[in-house]
Amino acid sequence: METGRYLYGVIETERRENFGNIGVGNSEVYTIQYADIGAVVSDIPVDYKVKIEEAMTHEKTLRKIMETRTIIPMGFGVIAGNESEITNILKQGRMKFKNTLEKIDNKLQINVKISWDNTILTDILKENEEIQTLSAKAKKTANQSLKIELGKKVKSALDERKNEYMKDIHGILGDLPIGSKQNKITDQDTLMNASFLVDKEKKQKFYDKLQELEKKYEKKLKFLCVGPLPPYNFTEIEINKIDFKTADDARKTLGLGQEVSMSEINSVYNQLARKYHPDLHPDDPLAEEKFKKIKNAYEVLAKYCEHCLCSLEKTKVEETILIQEKIS
Repeated sequence: METGRYLYGVIETERRENFGNIGVGNSEVYTIQYADIGAVVSDIPVDYKVKIEEAMTHEKTLRKIMETRTIIPMGFGVIAGNESEITNILKQGRMKFKNTLEKIDNKLQINVKISWDNTILTDILKENEEIQTLSAKAKKTANQSLKIELGKKVKSALDERKNEYMKDIHGILGDLPIGSKQNKITDQDTLMNASFLVDKEKKQKFYDKLQELEKKYEKKLKFLCVGPLPPYNFTEIEINKIDFKTADDARKTLGLGQEVSMSEINSVYNQLARKYHPDLHPDDPLAEEKFKKIKNAYEVLAKYCEHCLCSLEKTKVEETILIQEKIS
């Protein structure tokens, strides 16, 4: 059975290290080294179907390693074909990995979600006479515009209160977080959904401040804290392989040969974009689709040739690994 390498993350190391049987399927977790960095991996059949239930094992492995080491965490389910592929990843991305390791050294991620307590709307109604008056009128009539006006007033009051709370929350947390990133908010009850980068030595102080906030805003706000976590949101690196058919289709779309340069790709794209821009062909129903295809082809090749690997021959494309900064 052909064996692949399941990738957990990257650490700084000058020798092979072993972390015990803590990986997916109770596999041995060890490092594959290149120069002064190492990929934390475990052996796994290349056709192994990594199930979502094993995401917890992935997370536990990262947490165990980060107890003693700084690690760049990789996303769940990344499997390389063999050891040389891992070495190639380390070789191509060494400086990106080194810079990221320096940025997150001795730091961890803590996720904080703050939501309104259900009583907050009642409080706003009690405190705001204008809203009380509109609310009373809206109950007695089917006037839709009145209800819309009420909704706007409630939203405005909530936004004002939110700004007050956020200013106070960030003031109390102070400079304890080294950095923060806003995560997606999916419901109107959520006041804040953020990830904080915190020094390991200041972890307890950060938790203490959250407890202080929770006590201060009891019956007004609800706090949910998850951590410590590997610094996923502060390690902006993605590892991808480029599919030959995708690259070849992009090459043909732009009318390029198999040996190209970034300047040539830019020049051809600019010419085609000017020629086929939908604004210049208002009567052509397919113009937008043509332009979109040209733009997508450019983006594929720009990513590929950013790394100065501009041979579009099949063997060269298939052995290329793209190591890129994530786009937020």
